[in-house]
Amino acid sequence: MHVLIPFEVAPVSERAVRTALEFLTGNEDVHVTAIHVSDREETPAQLAASEIESMGENYGVAVEASIELVERSPESKATVRKAITDLVEANDFDLVVVGYEDKSVFSRVFRSDTAERLLKMHDIPVLLVP
Repeated sequence: MHVLIPFEVAPVSERAVRTALEFLTGNEDVHVTAIHVSDREETPAQLAASEIESMGENYGVAVEASIELVERSPESKATVRKAITDLVEANDFDLVVVGYEDKSVFSRVFRSDTAERLLKMHDIPVLLVP
């Protein structure tokens, strides 16, 4: 099983990662890709990526965390949304896990538009973690 966890540097993303890793603990056939999509390099995001990989080790789950840079644009939410759907198209993910909170960037990105696109276009389960 290949799981995608798009993340931001926020408690909501940490809850999503922890929930996914707790759910997947002990399953040796799981690989998690955690990715931060941004239009600029951020040191906090790099630190979060390292922490997510360490969390994976603690739960016994293989985790690869990285930062994907996208071109800065006035439509940054749309750019992030497209980058995430492009990742799903380019890879064979079995599940997408997303932290969801009314105030978070990902709640606005994933509000119905991206989650619905993933579900309709790719027939992939999307788990929203409050």
